[in-house]
Amino acid sequence: MAISHALQPLLLLLLSLFFLPAALGAFVNFTNCGLSNIDRGINATSVRINPYPLGIGENATFTITANSTINITAGNIELDTYTSTTVPLVLHRVRKTYSLCNVTACPVTPGLIVFNFPIVIPRNNRVTNQSEYFAIIRMYENIIYQTMCFAFTYPTRKP
Repeated sequence: MAISHALQPLLLLLLSLFFLPAALGAFVNFTNCGLSNIDRGINATSVRINPYPLGIGENATFTITANSTINITAGNIELDTYTSTTVPLVLHRVRKTYSLCNVTACPVTPGLIVFNFPIVIPRNNRVTNQSEYFAIIRMYENIIYQTMCFAFTYPTRKP
């Protein structure tokens, strides 16, 4: 039996409600690292992962929207990701260092800023069965002072 022409748009709408969010990624809960009263120059306002959930061994993007209160012309940003069950966290770590100007428009000025971090979590027989990972993104002005720091967990799907 054929679907009537009036029901086809409704069916497409219902299907898009299920599949479109996965195609566009998803926002995840996050925290700005450390104590809330620490004055950092950049504080995250949202974290989006695309695709969601992230596939092990597949290309993905972490998009971070933040507010900046400082000017920055250059620097490096570290993204560390771990299996969420790893103790201590240094085991099974994937670290990627990005140049600031490769993940956002430079120079950074006070106001809204968007970072796009491309990432691939490599396949590893010891950790590919993990269903959740933990990520922390940091930028340092000097050895001690963190210009930004935020953390989040995200689900993965098996390859």
